[in-house]
Amino acid sequence: MTAAVPPTIEKPKTVIGVGMREIAILGAGLVLGLLVIVSHISLIPKVAITALIVGGAALLALGRAPTTGKTFEEHFIDILRFYRRTRFLQRGTGTEQEIRREVEQPAYRASEVEAVFKREAAKGVVKVRPLPLNWSGLFGVVSIAFLLSLLAWMWGGGLEGLLVQLGLSR
Repeated sequence: MTAAVPPTIEKPKTVIGVGMREIAILGAGLVLGLLVIVSHISLIPKVAITALIVGGAALLALGRAPTTGKTFEEHFIDILRFYRRTRFLQRGTGTEQEIRREVEQPAYRASEVEAVFKREAAKGVVKVRPLPLNWSGLFGVVSIAFLLSLLAWMWGGGLEGLLVQLGLSR
């Protein structure tokens, strides 16, 4: 067998400490959201666009892939590597010669895994649960943006105007 057993174990991503990466992404999202707020567009699209920008920044900063626990950048690079790799129908049938690499040794022993998980989870002053970095997380951001824009429409008098138009209010 050529692979290391157990494989290299990454740091647990069940809880994350808020670091400079997360602060930078959230700060950029808030600055873009403030720029949209001070722009000269009407209230309802302004609220929806701001909610999409800030929610998307939060999803990128605090989101982790549910299956691997990787950040957006790591997950995106993995996808790019997968689609750019050469494909073989059978081992050794490609035009390029395969280069054998030395097997990477695991970072932790199997007996140390639980202790490493606890030790890594204890790091960080502020702990935030990761958001799901998948379609459900994106759907949540879009749903919140829709609900906030609906609330802005009702607050701006849209509901009252609709009720008057339907004859349900005076």
